[in-house]
Amino acid sequence: MRIKKKSAMISAPIIIVDDDEDDHAIVKEIAEELNLNLPLIFFKSGEALLKYLKSGKQTPFIIISEVNLPGMDGFKLREKILKDSSAKYKSIPFIFWSAGATEAQVRKVYDLASHGFFIKGTSMDGMKEVFRDIIAYWEKSETPENIQ
Repeated sequence: MRIKKKSAMISAPIIIVDDDEDDHAIVKEIAEELNLNLPLIFFKSGEALLKYLKSGKQTPFIIISEVNLPGMDGFKLREKILKDSSAKYKSIPFIFWSAGATEAQVRKVYDLASHGFFIKGTSMDGMKEVFRDIIAYWEKSETPENIQ
């Protein structure tokens, strides 16, 4: 089995599922400041993300989802992805982030085989640090999609 070199492989989009347009603007600004050369795709609902995943478009590099979403919350979104018959979506890093969290929410995140829960931060610098750390970790991590 061979593993692709990360630097040549990563061109897949970073998916952000968050209904807060201000957060979309902040993430775009952070991505520019960090010189990320990965496309960003934003969805305001879990339903919109599921539609994208079923469309057969490019497999995401990572999915970062707010817990609190209108309609289907982030937990229900993760459950639906796990139930999907396509194994590739189960191995895509799925990260939760939110402005805050209860102990029960954090436990549920990990019960759903998610890959992390992060608090967004209360400032631009705080959110930048969290976003940078998430992306840096997953750029270095191998996933089943990387193996030839």
